[in-house]
Amino acid sequence: MDKWMKNNNFNKILALALGIILWTIVHVDTAPTYQTTVNNESKTIENVKVEIEGFDSEKYVLTKDVDSVRMEVMGKKSDLTYKFSDAYRVWLDLKDVKPGDNTLPLMYSTPSGVTLEAMVPNQVNVHIEPRTTKSFPVSLNITGEPAAGYEVGSPVIDPESVEVTLPASDLGRVAKVQGKVELEGQNETFSEKKLKLFALDSKGNELEDAVIEPSTVAVEVPVTLPSKTLPLDISFTGSLPASLVLSRVTPEQDMVTVYGSAETLKTLSSYEAVLDLSAIKNAGTEQMKLELKPPEGTGKIEPAAMTVAVFAAEITQRTLSAIPIKLEGVSSGLTARILEPGSAAMDLTLSGAPTLLDQLDQDSISVVADVGGLTAGVYDVTLQVSLPRFISLQNAASQLVAKVELVAPAAPAATAAPDSSPASSSPTPEPSAEPASVDETLVEPTPEHTTEIIEETPMPTHIPPETAEPTPPASGNNTDSTGGT
Repeated sequence: MDKWMKNNNFNKILALALGIILWTIVHVDTAPTYQTTVNNESKTIENVKVEIEGFDSEKYVLTKDVDSVRMEVMGKKSDLTYKFSDAYRVWLDLKDVKPGDNTLPLMYSTPSGVTLEAMVPNQVNVHIEPRTTKSFPVSLNITGEPAAGYEVGSPVIDPESVEVTLPASDLGRVAKVQGKVELEGQNETFSEKKLKLFALDSKGNELEDAVIEPSTVAVEVPVTLPSKTLPLDISFTGSLPASLVLSRVTPEQDMVTVYGSAETLKTLSSYEAVLDLSAIKNAGTEQMKLELKPPEGTGKIEPAAMTVAVFAAEITQRTLSAIPIKLEGVSSGLTARILEPGSAAMDLTLSGAPTLLDQLDQDSISVVADVGGLTAGVYDVTLQVSLPRFISLQNAASQLVAKVELVAPAAPAATAAPDSSPASSSPTPEPSAEPASVDETLVEPTPEHTTEIIEETPMPTHIPPETAEPTPPASGNNTDSTGGT
């Protein structure tokens, strides 16, 4: 390289090349710039939404006659083509506007490089009115029929009332706030956490501008079969060991609810459940599970099962003395008396749990001689003994019999009434020794005589019971009662 730099011809050539380059640079930078002509185009933007600014929608209601405008703009083709419509804005400034009627100009903005030529319309008529709030109860419009046999219960709505906000002029049009529930074919409870509400006028039309707070409610509509609450009766199957007896049976609850058709429920007065006692082997308390099945023709039962506490104890005996025999069913006009046993009372030997036997007295046991339908006479009547539950009669194998006498009252003897006619005042003639003539006419008593005899009260010829020789009273029972005890 040093060799070339020392060559005079090379240096001259290099200097010439650098000079040409410098000249070119200077002359290119100072060359005049030629202006190109830009062609602007117009474009129409339809349906530009009018936005609202500076308006307190919680306090006021706004009504305006314009929702959107048409904008005619001018700009370069590239700006008009590649600028989105969202870049064009039109708004209404309501920051300082008071309630009432106002005509206000529309504000606008366009993209860079685009100018507005025209806007139709360019102003808006607005009406501003204060909002008014009122509380309304929530109701339901329930449509459709549930499944066959099911019934719709009372709905539960939470909350039960809401607030409706409207201009004062429109709030009076609100007739009700309502949600719609469809129950067609429903066979279970309808539940909805967020049921939408609507404000309706008296014709059922929705007031769309109404602000409802809250706008939804939680709803539960019971859809169930008809039900009936029945007392629970427990019967038993199986048997306890011979040395044991029941002292108490206590279920968790003594009522059950049965669901079914209304016709079927009318026929039910109680529910009988069967408990198997064969599982009990020892005295004490046994917790047993009792399965409950719906009665025939019903849908279900609640509860379907329950626990029953069964108390068993060693069997013992106790004899109660002088339990009175009660007479029942004595026909009208008859007097009943117990001939045997002579005391009209009897002794009973009973068996059961010790705690139950200790609680017994004469008032808890009933011995009845039912003579219903019997006429006067003496009868051997089988006695009916009623005992508390879980108490049994030790000699139940043999019938208990009482001899009962039914007595009809004696018929009263008729007595002649004294003749009160005037003829009776004449002396009674002496009887004639001669026989009466065949032609002699017998005098028949007059109707007046007959009436007097009927009206005359005959004197009884029999001795009333109360004047007869008294019979020793039976212990604890009045057996000479015409109506029984």
